[in-house]
Amino acid sequence: MDFLIVLISLAVSYLVGSIPSGYIITKAVKGVDIREVGSGNIGATNVKRALGTKWFFIVLALDALKGYLPVILAKQFFPHLTALPELNAIAAVLGHTFTIFLNFKGGKGVATGLGIFIALAPMASLSCLVLFVFVVWAFGYISLGSILAAFFLPPLVFIYGESGFYLSLVMAAFVIYKHRENIERLENGTESKFQLGKGKK
Repeated sequence: MDFLIVLISLAVSYLVGSIPSGYIITKAVKGVDIREVGSGNIGATNVKRALGTKWFFIVLALDALKGYLPVILAKQFFPHLTALPELNAIAAVLGHTFTIFLNFKGGKGVATGLGIFIALAPMASLSCLVLFVFVVWAFGYISLGSILAAFFLPPLVFIYGESGFYLSLVMAAFVIYKHRENIERLENGTESKFQLGKGKK
């Protein structure tokens, strides 16, 4: 019975993670395929380029929710399955980054990862969020904020003594790897800066 619960839970978590929030919203609001805008990524940063800052925060929240719900529901309804929250977390991130609805091409997992660790390690998540906001405010680079937040997540989880330390190591490595092109652009000085305001008309 537990095996069946785990199997169904993982499948549902993957499908929830696969919902391409940025693609759906950009298509509905402007009739535009987000994959043909800017970087071609379906995440919140690229949605901002197409629709403006308001939609950046909406997509960010929705993508975070895709990570939060599978974890928190597993913790609440199946507490005896102690590994299930983290297994659901992995399934949700894989769904977001390799969504079945867009030929297995999705986002970079930052917002979904944030939702996961709000459920698993809220203090570490809050600290990383503060760091992210500060870096974006000080330097103007969403990618740099994401990379540094991912880098500092594992030590913060460890320092606070919260759950998900080994998962945080995997997530940090995954997010940084997904930002390898951004790292090259940061080094070359060609990375786009984040600016409040409307996107392209």
